[in-house]
Amino acid sequence: MATQKSTVLGCGVLIVVVIATTLVVYDLLFSKPDLQKGVILEKTFIKGTPATGATPYAGARRGNFFVTVHKDDQWIALVKTENGETQQVHCLLEHYLTKNVGDVILFKRYEGHLTHIEYFAHNEEY
Repeated sequence: MATQKSTVLGCGVLIVVVIATTLVVYDLLFSKPDLQKGVILEKTFIKGTPATGATPYAGARRGNFFVTVHKDDQWIALVKTENGETQQVHCLLEHYLTKNVGDVILFKRYEGHLTHIEYFAHNEEY
């Protein structure tokens, strides 16, 4: 009897986790982006750096290998939108080079409309 109750409870928890994960993933992938426009306040370039020697097991070595991670270069613009908010917009290199401080930039802001998880803002001329 106790085994059946724990099995039913385990299956119930598993179903809830699967439904919640599906809802979040669906919301992030299929919510339409908000098209926005704003003025560039500041441009920032962050140089990518390689990091060697990190291990995936909280620093504990598990074999004769090292993990090398490379963080990519980032081109970021701080943008003041029409409604007064300041957004951090991740740009592509081509857009970053052609835009200057004070220029108007068009971008898409991606946010889940059900869970309201803001996961990306990227410069895309539309």
